[in-house]
Amino acid sequence: MSATGAPPPTEAARERLAALVAAARVKARQARRPVIVSVVEPAPPLDLVTALERAAVPDYAAPERTPAERFYWERPEDGFAVVGVGAAVTLAPVGAGRFTTVDRAWRALLASALVDDASDGAPGTGPTLVGGFAFDADGPRTDRWLGFPASLLFLPQLQLTSGGGRQWLTTNVFVRADGTPDADPTVIGRQRAILLGEHPAPPAVVLATGGDGSVAVTEVPERAAWQAAVADAAAAVRAGALEKVVLAREVRARAGRPFDVAAALRRLRDGYPSCHVFAVWRGARVFLGASPERLVRLDGREVSAACLAGSIARGASPAEDAEQGARLLASAKDRAEHAVVARALREGLAELCDEVCGPDEPALLTVHNVHHLHTPLRARLREGRTLLDLVARLHPTPAVGGAPRDAALAFLRAHEALDRGWYAGPVGWIGHDGGGEFAVALRSALVRGAEASLFAGCGVMGDSDPAEEYAESALKLRPMRVALELAP
Repeated sequence: MSATGAPPPTEAARERLAALVAAARVKARQARRPVIVSVVEPAPPLDLVTALERAAVPDYAAPERTPAERFYWERPEDGFAVVGVGAAVTLAPVGAGRFTTVDRAWRALLASALVDDASDGAPGTGPTLVGGFAFDADGPRTDRWLGFPASLLFLPQLQLTSGGGRQWLTTNVFVRADGTPDADPTVIGRQRAILLGEHPAPPAVVLATGGDGSVAVTEVPERAAWQAAVADAAAAVRAGALEKVVLAREVRARAGRPFDVAAALRRLRDGYPSCHVFAVWRGARVFLGASPERLVRLDGREVSAACLAGSIARGASPAEDAEQGARLLASAKDRAEHAVVARALREGLAELCDEVCGPDEPALLTVHNVHHLHTPLRARLREGRTLLDLVARLHPTPAVGGAPRDAALAFLRAHEALDRGWYAGPVGWIGHDGGGEFAVALRSALVRGAEASLFAGCGVMGDSDPAEEYAESALKLRPMRVALELAP
């Protein structure tokens, strides 16, 4: 029995993997093109954050092969999660065509893949691409976001999936065109055993969080400068140059000790069960958050998207909370801002889909500390179109960029003075059946050791008040401040 009490991995699964790799070597040499091998088997019940913690411990037998890439995705109230460790394949194109380039490369790889799937096609099992995209492919770049280029999606070497009350392990191997596997089976086997808890990982250093009283916090830009930028943006909207624009700001924190990212993920998972809780590791850096905003989901041909714009703080009592929700629903400014986003999403979906539908009026979407105006949309994707076609058409929505899109992006590049990196970009996963989901990477932070950058943005309309927008941005920063123990 394993350390978890579950049966040890079956010899049959290892034999299936070896047989498929052997077949892939022949196929790759004959076709002169790479082949992906993917084997899915049942996994014991695991806490996926704990599994990722184990996978992060340096492999003392081969420290240079300790996985630099890890991925976490969960929407707790759905009972669905995908995590990935290591990269069998990495796709990182740049430029405006990055979505199309990833799409074509992924479909080419899948065309020759050899898959043995004991899950019978459960979502998120088998070869699955995970990762995300920067907010703006042509935006500013700083060293703070090293390792997070304009796009980065990878096929994990090891992948755990939870869904329908079961868990599955997918092992992916990339076989080069010359027939050589791009992985050492011994190393993969050892990492697999550590991930599943079948034998203890080498001892890790326990990291304390930053909440020890020695945290230095700075704002970028500082409050007065950011509020002045909001005033300039509102003036541009009143002048007719923009219909709406979303200005972001950054809070930088330096703690006395490294931040405990696993603890932060657990707090986000427990506190925001209706949100998309995500994390993407690149070496020493990790980008994580709990986003309330789905960009788009594809299940078969069924498309789901969400318009989320307009926010207000929760009340301290049930009566005050209801009053706050009613105030948001009656807010002319928030309703106008929301309408801009909803219209753009409907128009974008209509270019690729049929049967676009959704309610005419927004409703409240409530998370731990905020009410949002929310309009869910559904549609049916036309034949020949893909999930990444949808991502390319919808991102960035006016909820995170502005409208008109090109004018808003030009304004941000000239006035925001901020490297958003992956903040407000699409983060998610794509399955080998074409389905998957991307969220807008909001309520998020970039962490490197004892340093963290937290991000939040606000939609600016012609009647926006800079002080009120600053207060709203502080409200949106709170989930990550609490998760990293930086509150109040």
